[in-house]
Amino acid sequence: MSSHWIGVFAALVTGVAWGVVSPLGRMLALRGADMTTVVVVRTLLAACILFLWLLLKNPRSLRISFKDGLVLLAYAVLAIPLTATGFLYSLKYLTVPAALIIHYTFPLATLLGGLWITGERPTAPQYIAALLVIAGVWLGVFSSGTADGSFSLLGVFWGLLAVVGLSGQFLMGRVLLSGKRLSGVLLIFYSHLFGGLIMAALKTVFSGWGDLAAMQPSDWGAIAIMALVGSVLGLIAYCYSLRYVTAATASHVCTVEIPSGIGLAALMSGEIPTLQEINGSLLIILAIFLAALPEDFLRRLRKERVVLK
Repeated sequence: MSSHWIGVFAALVTGVAWGVVSPLGRMLALRGADMTTVVVVRTLLAACILFLWLLLKNPRSLRISFKDGLVLLAYAVLAIPLTATGFLYSLKYLTVPAALIIHYTFPLATLLGGLWITGERPTAPQYIAALLVIAGVWLGVFSSGTADGSFSLLGVFWGLLAVVGLSGQFLMGRVLLSGKRLSGVLLIFYSHLFGGLIMAALKTVFSGWGDLAAMQPSDWGAIAIMALVGSVLGLIAYCYSLRYVTAATASHVCTVEIPSGIGLAALMSGEIPTLQEINGSLLIILAIFLAALPEDFLRRLRKERVVLK
């Protein structure tokens, strides 16, 4: 297997791992859990797991320079306060379909941002894939008639903030990991540690921790699975993928989160996907296929056609 397809497979693992988070997060929200608490606990639990891993494997790797600390702090802001919190608050002001439509414009934002941040030119299929992802999300979650027509500029603002954070993660992660300046595990650990502490401080100041008394054992179990699968497994695979494929390719392939989330929701809660959701998922799978094609695929195809002539 070539390094390109190793990177694609790792991005697929990330998308499926993130898909596990969606139904669990929905279950917690329906139970009335404070989603800010969920973000903080999930983030710091993932940081603790990664700390133990680094401590056992190579304690010296935990040492970072002041300059690297500032870089990791910037990445942490993108990962937790912007991405996680931005999407959470977009759901507070927008319908779920509208929030998802905005959120899954991030592959297109990553693709365009890569033109000047990483200098990696997207392929023609990747441009098509970005549009197919948006069309797939629209068809799967918005055309099903679940939206109530509500619209909030504040919700749009939070949604776009999450898009900036997620596309920024992919681009910044690509720069840091392709240059092997930092290991993927170290990047995830410090981003979760710094991001979790930032969110914990904000929660302490603005809302407090009185909601912890109402948390049930099943809530803690769901958060633990989100931390292990969505954060630790998903993000390690994500960092691994960025060593071998561009940020644009990885971001497109990770949108497998949508069809995997729909499938897992059906298994966990018995919610059978609608025809629109199935069709939207098929469009997203097509987008993943196009985005996963190697950069020289079209070049080789043209050469083969010339030879055949």
